[in-house]
This record gives sequence, C-alpha cells and structure tokens, in this order.
Amino acid sequence: MIKKLYPNGKEKAFNLTYDDGIYDDYKFVELLNKYNLKGTFNLNSKLMKENFSWTHETGKIIKRITPQEAVCLYKGHEVASHTLTHPYMNNLTKKEILKELIDDKKNLEEIFKKEILGFAVPFDFYSKEISECVKETGFEYGRISEESNSWIPSEDYYFWKASIIHFNLNLENFVNEFIKTNDELALCQIVGHSYDLEVENKWNLIENIFKKISESKNILPMTNIEIIKYLKAIRSVKISENKIINNSDLELWFEVDGKKISVQPKKEFFIKWDNV
Repeated sequence: MIKKLYPNGKEKAFNLTYDDGIYDDYKFVELLNKYNLKGTFNLNSKLMKENFSWTHETGKIIKRITPQEAVCLYKGHEVASHTLTHPYMNNLTKKEILKELIDDKKNLEEIFKKEILGFAVPFDFYSKEISECVKETGFEYGRISEESNSWIPSEDYYFWKASIIHFNLNLENFVNEFIKTNDELALCQIVGHSYDLEVENKWNLIENIFKKISESKNILPMTNIEIIKYLKAIRSVKISENKIINNSDLELWFEVDGKKISVQPKKEFFIKWDNV
C-alpha cells in the first residue's frame, strides 16, 4: 500500500488563515509562535497605510496595523492579498477587480520584500470571473469564504475552501476528529478574524486547540502557500506497481508498505515489496 504524506513524513497538515491585519493579531500571533504553528494573514495594503478603523457592533474599535508593524509581526508566517480596499466585489467590473488585486499584490510585495502568491476574498461573494482575475494576477490560489467542513483538501486551488470557520459551534469536535483521522493528506485549516476571538471570548478555546495540535507528533504546521505548492506537486506524481516518479521540484514523502520514504525532485523511487 502506498500512502501520500506531507513533508518530513507527517500524515496531516494544519493552518490558520486570518483576515484583515488588525491589532488583535498581536495576541493571535503570540499564541501561534508559542505553539510553533503557522498562520496565513490576508491583508488590505491601502487600509493598512491609512491605519483604517471601524466600530464593531459590541463597541470594540477594530483597527488595522501599519505596514511597518506588519513586517515585524508576521515574520515567519505567510502574508497574502485580501484586495486593496476590502470592497464588496459583486458589483465590480473586471477592470476594478484587477486593480484591487494587482495594486494590493504590488504594495504588499514592496512592503514585505517578497513575492505574494496567495489571495483571500473579502466578504462572501466570489465568482468565476474573480477566480480568473486571481489567476491572471499571478496568485497560486484564491481562498473563498465558504467552509468545506472536511479535512480533505480542495481540488480547485482558485476556489479554495478552508476546512472550518472558527465560530462554527462544531469547531472543537471537528479538530478532535481531525487529530484522530488516518485519512490521506488530511488538512485542518481554520479561517477567521482575531477580533472575533476577543468579542466572542474564544481565546481559551483557540489556545486549547493550538495546544492539542502542537502535542500531536503527526501534524505539520504549514502556511497556505506551502500547502498549495506541496499538494500540486504530490498530486502530479506518477505511481505504478513498482515505481514512484516525482517530476516536481519538491521532495515528496510517502508511506510504502508501512515504511516512510522520500523521493527527491525529478527522481524515481523503485519499490521493493516485503511480501514479493
């Protein structure tokens, strides 16, 4: 039996994808770092530059961090685009959509001095036209707002669904079941905003989840782009009865007849079955 694995022979992957880049992220990132987890932070560069703020219905002021603060805060994590100004996208023309994507990508790359390859849609409207614009802009994935309620990773990278939204009442049970599953390439990806953890008093819940994940020796913390790149590579592998062919640029991992092995980029692995 051949089972596909994540890097370093891990059976499962875990990611947090959080939107807007706000001051509550300081506490959130502190927890991620405490438990050696990886986050993907989806940012609106124009609102960051303006230090934009708004008032939550509870009266809490939600304020964007500045670009300078973001560079320090998100070190070691992924930064992705969330559009330039966080608009409702249902009434935008293709030209307006492209401007939101292109300008935000350019700004973020100037701020963080690295290529930005991920996109997460603001609000909950997404369409084929937006996905085509995401691809045209040079992003490798487009995360939508719909949750999959599954730990099977999406097949469509430009209609990418996170596993579960953090205010889903089934969150804790979902994570517990994820930890127990033996499904191939299982992924738990939680999506949300850090201010929700504050206004809904869920910091203890999320930290308990982080602790459980960190204590599992078979779960690999990854960023969203790391997951996408690895899945693209391992899904392209060619497997026959006695050979694994890795045509990708990444080292790929497998469990073959109960033994964990890796196949180097552009290499073949010949299988020697114990019962043959």
